[in-house]
Amino acid sequence: MSNEIERIIWISAIKPGMEEAFLTELAGADAALKKRLKQQGVETCSVFREGRYLFTYLEQLQGGNGDSAGSQVERVRLWAADEKLSALLETWPSIGGAGGSLELRMNDIFHDDLPQPDVPWRHPDYRPTQRVGSLSRLKPDQYASYVFLHYQLQEEKPRLFNKYYIIGSLGEYIFSYQELPAIVEPPRKGLLSTKETPPDWGVAMEPHFEPWTDKPEAERLWCVMEELFYMGRGE
Repeated sequence: MSNEIERIIWISAIKPGMEEAFLTELAGADAALKKRLKQQGVETCSVFREGRYLFTYLEQLQGGNGDSAGSQVERVRLWAADEKLSALLETWPSIGGAGGSLELRMNDIFHDDLPQPDVPWRHPDYRPTQRVGSLSRLKPDQYASYVFLHYQLQEEKPRLFNKYYIIGSLGEYIFSYQELPAIVEPPRKGLLSTKETPPDWGVAMEPHFEPWTDKPEAERLWCVMEELFYMGRGE
């Protein structure tokens, strides 16, 4: 079942001035939202907030909830089925001419691991004690270098430090998600046979970031966001 899981990262935007109204509606919709996500084959879902922006990490079973493996499953939409919540969100325009969306998918630019057939993606006895969503900004002229170095790390040293760690990007913003305690699976071979990953990773990464000026020193590069919603296995 591991290779039937799709990992999705979204960004959504609350309409200006509607932040408190959205939080109130979300609290009231918690149980119904979890039920609907579970019916759509969602294994886990976390929503984080920074200002009026919402960042979602979600895993959906492509076999659906009880359907046969490989069957087509409708892509889950987090907010659209709730009229009160969707009315408080901005709609992202569509270049293709179709209707806009309340969720804009972010590009996966790094993952420490991905679903593979050799190990279960979700171990039955694993329950995270903490889910961390963090936000950072890249200097525009450093974006290509950042992606290159992360792909190099990803494929030279897969399963290095946290199997659920993933980074998504949209414009200058990058969003990272991870679960704690970290799980590191047995080593596997990546797509690169080179050994060029910088040995001092922190020093190599520093020039890529546009530091936050309104955050504590510990969050100068990556600010830790508030988790608004969580649905996991067994809920």
